[in-house]
Amino acid sequence: MGTILVERQRGVPALEAKSLGVGLLALAARWLSRVRSRRQLRLLLADPRVLADLGLTADQADQESLKPFWR
Repeated sequence: MGTILVERQRGVPALEAKSLGVGLLALAARWLSRVRSRRQLRLLLADPRVLADLGLTADQADQESLKPFWR
């Protein structure tokens, strides 16, 4: 299998372009993780005992679950 080279574009060296791609993938993974976590937290609002075990109030859990994924 051949090697794929990233060409310089607009003065961005190949190594930086690769790092940018890796960084974007990491950012997308973090956002997806937040979406999943907040969805699960929303489900926990039905059981205040579980929230108490986590050290959260229903208001805190509600506020966190309603945040957009980028925050």
